[in-house]
Amino acid sequence: MTAHWASTYIGRPWSRSFTCWHFCALVWQERFGITVPLVDIDGADPRATRRELSNSAERRGWIEVSVPDEGDGVMMAKGALPCHVGIWLCLGGVLHCVEGAGAIFTPAARLADLGYRIVGTYYRDVP
Repeated sequence: MTAHWASTYIGRPWSRSFTCWHFCALVWQERFGITVPLVDIDGADPRATRRELSNSAERRGWIEVSVPDEGDGVMMAKGALPCHVGIWLCLGGVLHCVEGAGAIFTPAARLADLGYRIVGTYYRDVP
C-alpha cells in the first residue's frame, strides 16, 4: 500500500513565524497549485489569530461547502471564534500544523480531543 501524499508533511515544525496558515499555504501551493497570500499572524497570540482568521480579506476567495473534498480548507475553533486552519484529506480528517506537535493528521472524529471543532469547510475559488 502506498502512503498518502500528506505523509511527507507530517512532523514539519510549527513556529511563531510558520503557523497553521503558513503551513496550509505551502501545501496548497505545492500539492494543488493554489497560491494564497501569507496572512501575517503571530502564532503565539491567540487573540490576534482569532481576529485575523475571522476578518481576513483572504477569506473572500473561498466558498463554503457542506461536504469537503481533498485539499479543501478547514476552519476550526476553540470557543466561539475561528482560531485554526487545516486541509481536508480524503482519509476523513485534517492535515494541520499545531504548536508543540508540528504538522499532524487528525481524524475528524478526534479533533475534539485536541479541543477543536470544525466551523466551516471551504473550496478555493481560483480565477
